[in-house]
Amino acid sequence: MRLRVAGTTYTGAVVDLRARNVDGQTVAASIRGRRCLPAVSCPEPPAVYAYTGHVHPSMGLRTRTALAAAARSRGYETPQDDAIADRRAKLAELECSPPELPDPVDPVSESTIDGLQEAVATHRGRLTARQAVGADDEAAQAALRDAATELSELETQRAAVSETRELRRSRARAYRDTLEEQRRLADELANLRRSARATLVDRCAETFARAIDAVPGPVPDSPFDADPVTAALGVLRFAKTPAPVVLETDRFRSPTAASDCLDAPVVRC
Repeated sequence: MRLRVAGTTYTGAVVDLRARNVDGQTVAASIRGRRCLPAVSCPEPPAVYAYTGHVHPSMGLRTRTALAAAARSRGYETPQDDAIADRRAKLAELECSPPELPDPVDPVSESTIDGLQEAVATHRGRLTARQAVGADDEAAQAALRDAATELSELETQRAAVSETRELRRSRARAYRDTLEEQRRLADELANLRRSARATLVDRCAETFARAIDAVPGPVPDSPFDADPVTAALGVLRFAKTPAPVVLETDRFRSPTAASDCLDAPVVRC
């Protein structure tokens, strides 16, 4: 690693910053790429780093989750991995935003249409009667034409309203179906992840127990009952961590001893 603090550059697998006023959380954040300072050049931290990358007395730890991440850093696979990848891909394909709906349109009442249909029939009857007796039919023709035109316009408007409503309903229905499918896939993915985590923990439980025995700290009745610092050190001893681990604990006699025990680069703060 290469680490620069307040004008001083440190290199190597072990860096001791206890004489410098540097917070371990800040260094860990830089290693994870979440801060620019202090400047750190090192390999990309694996997922387990999110749980055990910074070890300090006030930390908490979801031991089984961290242990599963450590197993992944060692290349462990599970029977659920293909299904997990499948659900992730399907969820990514289903990413969507609320639909853009066309503006609602005022409906055309059936009674209005019925009234105009009756008016057209009445005007047509009057026109026929006047033509039968040879009377002037100009006014009757105009009245029939006006009524027919108004009826045609309203029928067109009614059809447009119907199409708009169906379009709004269909887009809303498709969006609801997508959200329901997302929930279903998310539930399946969560269940698969839990099963995969349980599989990983079962497979590396004995190795983790030996790691707990090898790291300094109180000896628990069960490895999973270890205090957070001891459990984190046990997880780190099992994990493959090319990125430097930030330690703010006096469990080791020296930073070099910590690096040797954990088989990982170390920054002691």
